[in-house]
Amino acid sequence: MRRETGIILLLIAVVLVPMWYVALTSGTAGSGIALGKGVEEVPVNASGEVLATAGFVDAPNEVGVNQSGVIVWWALFGLVGTLTLSKRFVERIGRSNVAIAPGGDLDFTVPEFLPTEDRWILEYWPAPNTRTALLVTAALAWSTVTFAGLLIIEGTGYARTQYIGVYAGMLFLSLALGVTVYAAYFVPDITVAETRGDH
Repeated sequence: MRRETGIILLLIAVVLVPMWYVALTSGTAGSGIALGKGVEEVPVNASGEVLATAGFVDAPNEVGVNQSGVIVWWALFGLVGTLTLSKRFVERIGRSNVAIAPGGDLDFTVPEFLPTEDRWILEYWPAPNTRTALLVTAALAWSTVTFAGLLIIEGTGYARTQYIGVYAGMLFLSLALGVTVYAAYFVPDITVAETRGDH
């Protein structure tokens, strides 16, 4: 980690940690989780038994507004960190081989739209295309389809919110990991330069 990045993270922590502490230890209580208790009737699947509060992990039935705000902050930071790590992973794997076209000397076939009069290829890293990556991509595709099916079954059956959240989370995680692995191992990395305007 660079020194500038560490200083920025430290300043953010100095500002946010006290705010999070106050938010987690104060605020009004949230409303409980229930079905069909409000003014309007909640539409449910008549052919299935609805167990919205059932789950495999004990969780609070109510969350305050302040606490939910802190959770959103954590989720956003986690998302930014995940995207950053994914980008670095793709670049590290994609550029693990020696560039084929240093200085723009092309000795391979590229799509016609890439090199033009105003744009040329500086470096080209071929995709690794490993067998292990193919197996991992296939496994992640299978995982995506599996959790999508479980999510549909749960949503049209018991509709347990905890299970729906886990299935949806694993669905999007499998899909994101599959795209990341595919981009890292099966998409070439290309660096181009181009002239714009009168320059």
